[in-house]
Amino acid sequence: MKFARLRAPVAAFCAFGASAAFAEDYPEMSLRYSSNIPEVVNTSKIDTYFSSEIEKRSGGKIKIQHFWANTLGGEAEMVDLVGSGAVDLGLIVTGNQFSRMPFTAVTNALPFTYTNGPKLNRLTADIFTTNATIKAELDAANLLPLLYRYLPDYRIYCTKPIKAMADLQNTKIRSYGSFVPVMFESIGAIPVNIPPVDMIQAMQSGAMNCTYMFNSAVKAFKIDQVAKFGTDLSFGVISAHTLFISKTKWEGWPQNVRKLFDEVAADAEKFGNELIAADEAKAVEGLKEAGMEVIHFEEPDALKAKVPDMLDVWARKMDEMGKGAEAKELADYIRANR
Repeated sequence: MKFARLRAPVAAFCAFGASAAFAEDYPEMSLRYSSNIPEVVNTSKIDTYFSSEIEKRSGGKIKIQHFWANTLGGEAEMVDLVGSGAVDLGLIVTGNQFSRMPFTAVTNALPFTYTNGPKLNRLTADIFTTNATIKAELDAANLLPLLYRYLPDYRIYCTKPIKAMADLQNTKIRSYGSFVPVMFESIGAIPVNIPPVDMIQAMQSGAMNCTYMFNSAVKAFKIDQVAKFGTDLSFGVISAHTLFISKTKWEGWPQNVRKLFDEVAADAEKFGNELIAADEAKAVEGLKEAGMEVIHFEEPDALKAKVPDMLDVWARKMDEMGKGAEAKELADYIRANR
């Protein structure tokens, strides 16, 4: 009986000791995390969830400091900054890196191609880790992907109502990358490639009539202050800015640190899926409350008929670069699994 009475405190002590030892196994680390978007954008909660969970689960040993809206370096520099280890963790818009990583960009760069966000996350993770051409591109940049997220249905927000195809003609719309401009040109619009942080000023100056974004980001970017008309027209979902780390840095970390980061990244992806779906579901009412009118687009079939198959467009571009066979194989795989 005396043994039985002692067992609970001893077990509690052992559990405490094991927990403390587990936390102490992690090295002291202070990491810098670069984001290309402001902290106020809803998807930035995925990043702060990730960093807070890393700190909590490491017993406070691993701390991550966030730098928002490209304050550690611009889009053009981030691949090299992360790959060299100068930035520990960095969000990279792969569609903006097409010249260096044209295969890696395929799930981010193509509009009108994907419709299911969580499924697209898993497809992106799949091809990033199994497709030989993508793996070679990432290895050349010394990058290893950690955390995937999607962005919900892209739409346009304008200073004038867009009801039909005629309203799109010669309309200047914010764009990005190499393939979103192809889509806009196919429907008669004029693409203007600028980063999200510059779009409000461009609309205020008249350099653009519309911007290209998604409902739950409108208020964060203050789009509702310059665009009074939204639309119910969807251009599809995309794989968003992926979180990368230097492959060399990753391979130099202890196994338990890598395991922790993988576990937290998986949880952060799930958190992000739920966050984005919930925010998007209530976003339209928020836009209306802010005074934005959501216009019904009357000719979706006509627009769809004008837009080429963007995977075919991408594959033809890859063919011009001498990688037609590899592109066809990947495009076929994407069609079967998207």
